[in-house]
Amino acid sequence: MLTIFCATNVPPVLIGSVRDLRAVWAAEELNLPYKIEWLDAKAGEHRADWFREYSAFLKFPAINDGGVKLFESAAIVAYLADKARRMIPPPGALERSEHDQWIYAALNTLEPSVFNVFLCDTFWREMAGVGAFRAAFLATARDRLQSLDMVLSKTAYLTGDDFQACDIVMAHVLGFIRDDAILEGLEHLISYRDRCFARAAYQKALAIQTAGKPAGAG
Repeated sequence: MLTIFCATNVPPVLIGSVRDLRAVWAAEELNLPYKIEWLDAKAGEHRADWFREYSAFLKFPAINDGGVKLFESAAIVAYLADKARRMIPPPGALERSEHDQWIYAALNTLEPSVFNVFLCDTFWREMAGVGAFRAAFLATARDRLQSLDMVLSKTAYLTGDDFQACDIVMAHVLGFIRDDAILEGLEHLISYRDRCFARAAYQKALAIQTAGKPAGAG
């Protein structure tokens, strides 16, 4: 069975932001049977040497799917969609390249600036000069969010009318935005985010991450 390694005992501010949620969300969307192996983040259980077999950088998430071992959330999401043959075009198709560009855009074009604003508003609040850092990151984030809003003014999801794997990654990146002022005037983007987060699979994945490790779970 598919095993997803997830973080438990994380600071409340990180609920909804830990990237293992992407893997659980994908498994729920695709109706794939899975189990979670919880690792206590506060205790550093993911820093154990044995975990390198699954995650080279000792980060969440990672999976073990009958001996297939993967880390990196977007790679896991794409793998699971390919496994289920749903929510992703087949490898080699032009549509697959168009789909995958949005995964890369989410991680490389949008996430760095958005995530750094999130850090400025949470863990870096007392850091000297944080205001200047935040302003710079915010300017970049707003520029890229405005571009994404323009794309979403023409289509319900990133690649068209259907929710796909790339939307899991992009929507989760948007979840780093905790200050609604950052999205002021970006109505198409707000609607897209809300559609994604209203999905039953996301709500279940979020509830799982919020609850964390149940009594007696591994």
